[in-house]
Amino acid sequence: MNISALILIGASTGGPGRIYSILSALDADFDGTIVIAQHMSAAFIPSFITQLQTIVSLPILAVEHPLKMNRGSIYVCSVTSHLILKEREVWIEPMEANDYPYNPQIDPLFTSASHLPSTLNRLGIILTGIGDDGAHGSLALHESGGCCLFESEESSIVFGMPRRAKELVSCANVGSIDEIIEQIINFGDFNV
Repeated sequence: MNISALILIGASTGGPGRIYSILSALDADFDGTIVIAQHMSAAFIPSFITQLQTIVSLPILAVEHPLKMNRGSIYVCSVTSHLILKEREVWIEPMEANDYPYNPQIDPLFTSASHLPSTLNRLGIILTGIGDDGAHGSLALHESGGCCLFESEESSIVFGMPRRAKELVSCANVGSIDEIIEQIINFGDFNV
C-alpha cells in the first residue's frame, strides 16, 4: 500500500489556527499522510495552502482532482472529497456536487476512510467548530477499527463538533491541541 498512517483532520470555527499549530510541529521526515477538511470557501483554499506551506516543509496539495496519496504529504480538501482504493493504492478525489451544508463536508471524508482496509492505520481528529459535522463519520471510522481523537472543551474555541463526536464515540480520546499534536507525531512516526 502506498501509505501506512492516515491522519484525517476535520475543523470549522477556530480551525485554521489549530491546523497551523499542528503542521508547524511536524518535522521534514514525518511519514504520515494528512488530509485536512477545514470548513472554508473553496476560493480561500489556495491562500490557506500558501500560508500553511510557509510553516512546514512537507508538500501540501489541494484536492481539486483525483490524487494518488503519498507518505509525508498533506492534502487540503477544496471541496467535499472521499478516499478510495485503486489497485491497492489509496487515492483522494472530489465528490460529485451535492447540497452539502459545509465546504468541505467532513462526514463523507471520514466515512470513506472507514471503507479502507483495516491494515491501514487510520486516525480521525475533530477539532474546534460549530455543529456536528464529523460526528457520524467518526463513528463509522471507529466502528471499522480506526482511532478517533477529539479536541477537549477547555482547548476548543467552539466545542460543538468535538462534543457531538464524543457523544457518538464515547470511548474516543479527548485532548488539548498540544496533546493532539503529540498523538499525531507519534502516529506518523510509529509507522515509519
